[in-house]
Amino acid sequence: MTEKKESEMLIIGGFWKTPSVPEQPEVVIERWRVIEVLEGPCAGERHIVGYNRYDYEGRVSTAIASYDPETRKCVTRSGRVYVLTGRSGYDPDGDYVWGAWCRVNGVDAQVEVSEMYEESAPDDRQV
Repeated sequence: MTEKKESEMLIIGGFWKTPSVPEQPEVVIERWRVIEVLEGPCAGERHIVGYNRYDYEGRVSTAIASYDPETRKCVTRSGRVYVLTGRSGYDPDGDYVWGAWCRVNGVDAQVEVSEMYEESAPDDRQV
């Protein structure tokens, strides 16, 4: 069997490798939630789960490293910037990706902490 580079691998089941941070430094997320992992090797991490507005896909971020409530931008461990638009909410595509991420990373216990990121959220549905 021939080995392929990671960038050439096709992931089965509706998942694919996201662009690198230099290729896609910023992502606009709508219908988003912030989930905190409670147990295991990822305990304490918070991840954005939602819908990537411009690539039409569910997305789960790497762990959030910082958040600016004025701009509503999160910088994640990878260095990518996620812009939270509108109010938090459920997205089935994002939830599908989150479920797979949890299985791969052995996450069973989690809690939604989106309200902590909504404190200054304007009603920007027209964005």
